[in-house]
Amino acid sequence: VTHVRNFVSAAAFASANGIIPAADPAAIKQAYQALQTPLKGTRMQNELYEKLLKLGVVNSNVRLGDLTKLLQDVDFGETMTSDKGLRLLLKPLSKLKSVSQDLYTAEDDFWKIYSWAIEKKRIEKAFESVGVTRGQFIKRNGQEVRLTEEFLEQEAADIVKNNIPNYDYVPDFIKSLRKLPIGNFVSFPAEIARTGTNIVQRALREINETVELADGTIVKPFQSIGYTRLFGMGAT
Repeated sequence: VTHVRNFVSAAAFASANGIIPAADPAAIKQAYQALQTPLKGTRMQNELYEKLLKLGVVNSNVRLGDLTKLLQDVDFGETMTSDKGLRLLLKPLSKLKSVSQDLYTAEDDFWKIYSWAIEKKRIEKAFESVGVTRGQFIKRNGQEVRLTEEFLEQEAADIVKNNIPNYDYVPDFIKSLRKLPIGNFVSFPAEIARTGTNIVQRALREINETVELADGTIVKPFQSIGYTRLFGMGAT
């Protein structure tokens, strides 16, 4: 039940950003193949996963982060495993825990990779709609920017990190609240508040943001993305 809830709630954040879950079969396949699990068909795009790890997109499950810290707080296993017999008894359970943890992370990573791929694709399409293709320059916020693969990857990664729950972005103060008698899993509600605000702010920025083309024309390439994101947030 926990795994199902984790998978479904992660999908909800994709839809909140105006991304229809499972609408792009190619992105679905890419996301699944990049997952780091024992499941058949995964670990086929390890280079992509490494890249997304460096960009801070994956391996940042909020609930799992809280759970790991809670286990560290109580020194889970430190006393029990000192006994050899009990250690041997717990060994099979340890393997089960490892697989379960990998799957829990993968359920979160799947939708983050999918969202990253879709965000990257629609940013490029937005530029193409105003006549800007890869290699060309634009002026954005007064700075000259070149449309490259690296630019698209970084822009998509920033959206996913800020608009989908990410344990790395939870303040230490919020993380420490797990030690108080107000609830152990405090990071997820905090991230809902942060990402919910960010989604709306990002959508409004996309609707109003202007860029200057090489010929001096002022356009709003992200307007349709902004309206889609705003509608997705409201509908979700």
